[in-house]
Amino acid sequence: MPPKDDQPDQPPADEAEAEDSPLDDDRTDRAVDDIVAREGDELLAVQDAAAERASHAAPRRGFWGTIGHGFALWLGTAKGRWLTFILLVLISGGVAAVPEARYFALNTAGVRASASIPVVDDITQLPLKGVTVTVAGQSKETDAKGVARFTKLRLGKTDVTVSQPGFALIRRHAVLGWGSNPLDQVSLTATGARYAIVVQDYLSGKPLAGVLATAGDSTALSDDQGKIELTLENPSAAGLQVTLSKDGYRTEQTALKAPNQTAAATLVTSRKAVFLSKASGVYDLYKSDIDGANKEVLLPGTGNENGNLTLVVSPDGSHAALVSTRDNQHDADGYLLSTLTMIDVEQGTASTLSHADQIQLIDWIGSRLVFEQVSSDPKTPPASRSTVVSYDYVANSRVQLAAAPKLSGVFSAQGAMYYAIAADDNNGSLQPALYRINPDGTNRQNVYSHEVWSGLRTDYNTLALQTADGWIGYNLKTGAAAAIAGPSSYTSRLYRDNADHSRSLWVNQGVLMLSDTVAGKDTPVQTQSGLTYPVQWLGDDAAIFRVVTSNETADYATALSAGAVPHKIADVANTYGFSSGQ
Repeated sequence: MPPKDDQPDQPPADEAEAEDSPLDDDRTDRAVDDIVAREGDELLAVQDAAAERASHAAPRRGFWGTIGHGFALWLGTAKGRWLTFILLVLISGGVAAVPEARYFALNTAGVRASASIPVVDDITQLPLKGVTVTVAGQSKETDAKGVARFTKLRLGKTDVTVSQPGFALIRRHAVLGWGSNPLDQVSLTATGARYAIVVQDYLSGKPLAGVLATAGDSTALSDDQGKIELTLENPSAAGLQVTLSKDGYRTEQTALKAPNQTAAATLVTSRKAVFLSKASGVYDLYKSDIDGANKEVLLPGTGNENGNLTLVVSPDGSHAALVSTRDNQHDADGYLLSTLTMIDVEQGTASTLSHADQIQLIDWIGSRLVFEQVSSDPKTPPASRSTVVSYDYVANSRVQLAAAPKLSGVFSAQGAMYYAIAADDNNGSLQPALYRINPDGTNRQNVYSHEVWSGLRTDYNTLALQTADGWIGYNLKTGAAAAIAGPSSYTSRLYRDNADHSRSLWVNQGVLMLSDTVAGKDTPVQTQSGLTYPVQWLGDDAAIFRVVTSNETADYATALSAGAVPHKIADVANTYGFSSGQ
């Protein structure tokens, strides 16, 4: 027996016209009135021209000529024009008052409408993807948000059907007016067997919402508790492989259990870990998933690399910067130069950015890598022996942020760069001072007009500057400078900010700390012997850190939440990261 119509969603016959509101009657009336007025003016112009010609030569008129002449005379009077206009308005209003006539007129004129229909599971109330929706003979499938979208539909009454394997068929009627026509949500009732899957995040162990489960033509989304209820026509689908997918995560496969049981699955972030390893005898650059799967070589070592290596990864994980001696370049005096290599992690391509005596990586802000390079080449002008450069890998462009004979400190803090120009015989007009500049080279400012011998970061908002007059505390937030006692530790803190600088990671004696930079609060995240360095953020709620002990040098991934269990990614070659200032 065919299923009955979905009666609650079908308006009574006497309400059909009242639901024609999707068509803007006022707009239609104005459009018709404008047409009438325009055609009346054109007709008047034609008749006036004819009358003018008739005044010079009066040809013989037939029956229709006489009628036309009379109509022209009628329209030539103010009263005639007004009565004609009113008559045309009444005719157009009569058409507009009858929906079928109005839709016929608009369809004949080529007017078309669009429509959208959201479809959900009636029990979970979650969107259903891939459901077939048919409107006026045009079929579409719902998208990831459970919405089917239509264009170029004829106006007026039409039929709507919604079908999906394992669910009852829905039939409705709808009236499409002029415009976008967002139609009422359709809730599908399951007729097949329901299979349960619970999905959690690999690092945090917390449930994952919005995971899409796909089995053939059937789909379902996980709710806030990570639970998926997948409806299938087959009541004996236990063991069937289901695909689980979510943006930002690696796609997984899991097997269904019996309808009265729940399958469990874990999703791993799609962000890659990037590290060096000497397992092959040379320093190869690898990438892998954070659970160690899908490990592959990104950049083979050349054998020229010494152990003085620096590796950092961009905030979005798409690029890596490597400082090494892989190119075996030497200056005129035979000194081995460092090479700065940029690697596209996704594409597996590499390019050389620079060669210099020394290259220090300072920070990665958005798509800009900021680095300092020092050259002793006699061909290099003394005023440019030390330079700070910002390279944008998206635009493939670089900006010189600073140049001096000698820099006594370069710092990255809260999205800006700070550098101290030291006193030197080759300074010329350069004033020894502390400067601030944006990573794109804009808004350079002299923020402390005294020579700075050295500096270090003592907390998130403070630079401790050593000067001829003692130690000065420079507040990064307010720009205020004041004398302070010498710092209790001469180790500069290295902060790794997230994208919007609202949180930052740093290491304090084997403890990975998470700073809430707005509230000014530090929270310990992980404590582990040998924990030395926050390697990189993994999205907003996870990170990779380095452990160096007598037993291992390895990278671990962890969620940034209380009680999170760190997961070892791989044994790695120990490398330096960003400089924390000199």
